Amino acid sequence: MKILILYTYNKGLLSEFFQELSGKLNTDGFEVVNFYLKHHKNYFEQNGVAVYGERRGNFVHNYKVIYQIIKKTKPDVIISNFSYINPAILFGKLLRVKHNIAWFHTAYGHTKPSWLKVLNKMMYLNMANWVLTNSKSLQKEMHSIYKVSKRKTRCIPFWTNISNYCSQSKSLSIKKSDSVINIGCPGRLLADKNHSMVIEAVYRLKKTHTSPMRLYIAGNGSYRNKLETLVKDLKLEQEVVFLGLLNVNEMAAYYEAMDVVVLPSFHEAFGLVFIEAIALGTPVLVSKAFGALDFINSQKFPLEDYTFNPQEPHELIYKLAPYLNHRGFNADYFKTMYSETFEKEVIYKKIKAVILNQKLDN
Repeated sequence: MKILILYTYNKGLLSEFFQELSGKLNTDGFEVVNFYLKHHKNYFEQNGVAVYGERRGNFVHNYKVIYQIIKKTKPDVIISNFSYINPAILFGKLLRVKHNIAWFHTAYGHTKPSWLKVLNKMMYLNMANWVLTNSKSLQKEMHSIYKVSKRKTRCIPFWTNISNYCSQSKSLSIKKSDSVINIGCPGRLLADKNHSMVIEAVYRLKKTHTSPMRLYIAGNGSYRNKLETLVKDLKLEQEVVFLGLLNVNEMAAYYEAMDVVVLPSFHEAFGLVFIEAIALGTPVLVSKAFGALDFINSQKFPLEDYTFNPQEPHELIYKLAPYLNHRGFNADYFKTMYSETFEKEVIYKKIKAVILNQKLDN
């Protein structure tokens, strides 16, 4: 069986997820081809997988090269995500591909697409044989917003390999000590990511706690100027540090240097930053809007221990306060949460079952 996987090929951990998935499928006897669009044309082999890169161009060019790779490779199964979904489904249908799988990652509330975009995406998703989502909440959106039949959807999470990059960065110098509490807040600097809530929480905690604290914001985006203005208005220049965009090695070092990471997004279909942090045993306080929470055994790991309403600043302040006195949940709690929830082989078997069109309990 030949499988064509279309995804964004780069040095990020989501790209590495699809690369590792491809390698595991190849080891299992599948013939796997990867395809991506970037700045220039390329071809190479990686872990037995043929990888084709084409130059990204305008709409017509991009659709043309996706049509050509499907026609050239003649796959039995296509897996696509993000902007690859529409052309992969369209041309897979025209070229009679047996199983066309769309892996949908984006929550409706995050992008708030127009009704026309919803209608367009609805048309393509309903042509797919399967639609995978990485959270139960996003799976429900497939049914309620995009009108995809329940029998055609499956909910499967990601895993992360960030532990492979532990302590490899020499360029990120953040000291960890008992005297200063390091608070992390990673993510693209957009209004929807809600970084301002964490900045304001630090401002209020500074008034009521003597423990020195420092907030490290990792990431870049269009909202950075507004956040920097907020920091100046609150006179927190000594407490808040903007680190900019970090690579994978630097992110691993970043998580390890934090006493607690706060993830306050209003909408998050899955939340790779959440599983990255807990995989390394970094304590996390996370917005209840994170889709990754859907997979956690809430009997063993009660959500109230580490989640908060992103609309209620007092909840975050209340749950952040114990960490200022080193009384929050420890690393083992979060490492165990990760290992019992996002076990790689369990996730891989679920993906393979969908590829083979087998029954999957969801």
